[in-house]
Amino acid sequence: MYKLSVKNDKGEALSLTNNKNYTVYKIDGLTPPVANISQSDNSTMDGGVINNVRLAKRNLVIYMTIDNDVEASRINLYKYFPPKKTVSVYFSNGSRNVYIEGTVEVIECDLFTNKQVAQISIICPKPYFKEVDELVTQFADINSLFEFPFSIVAAGIEFSNIVSNIRKTIINTGDVESGVIIELFATGGSVVNPIIYDVFSRTFLKLHMTLLQSDTVTINTNQGEKSITLTRNGVTTNAMGYMTPDSTWLQLGAGDNVFTYGVDSGSANLQITFKSQILYGGV
Repeated sequence: MYKLSVKNDKGEALSLTNNKNYTVYKIDGLTPPVANISQSDNSTMDGGVINNVRLAKRNLVIYMTIDNDVEASRINLYKYFPPKKTVSVYFSNGSRNVYIEGTVEVIECDLFTNKQVAQISIICPKPYFKEVDELVTQFADINSLFEFPFSIVAAGIEFSNIVSNIRKTIINTGDVESGVIIELFATGGSVVNPIIYDVFSRTFLKLHMTLLQSDTVTINTNQGEKSITLTRNGVTTNAMGYMTPDSTWLQLGAGDNVFTYGVDSGSANLQITFKSQILYGGV
């Protein structure tokens, strides 16, 4: 059993399963896309050399019959699948709950058959399906400071406090590695020269800068979206220049990942949050 729905560029959603007006009978492009392999022949030995491998874009093609109030239902599809506009296609089954974004290439219908069939082609330049729920990991734990029953005998009693955690394991259940959005927030004072380490790969990302109280640095390591910004006093500016030349755009590998961090000073003032999308080659 599966569920299929679409959200158009205006954020309006249409369910295509359990819908009396439509019956989806085929979907192409749900399995992993073709790998484009660039290779060259070797003039001195048998075989050849693979120079580069990359996944091709994904082409989703949805086939459905239009079952009720045919003319109105067909026109309704134009609203949710407008050509050249970006749409999000949501798919869930017993194992995965994912979505993918793409541009509508064409929507075709045969207006002169007894049972009209719609064929919708969507080009997805980023070929991976994304888990609907974002993976969020905070380098901080909340410790409870009281138990029931209790009585308040003085003002100013803490209910809990936040304890910084210098090492975190993040499990990527997806098929491939993915980028990550890292948020650095200075809570109570300055933070000097923060650095984040990938323990397994022995790589790091370091910023040669001082965060002031309430500053937020946002690092995006996703492919095609790499950026670093600083938000101070409500104003966001480009902070790419603070990244040291020997730094690496950290990635979240498939499986277990362990990250830690350090600063020259102000460790107690730093909160770190990792946000990442789990990516799948197919469903």
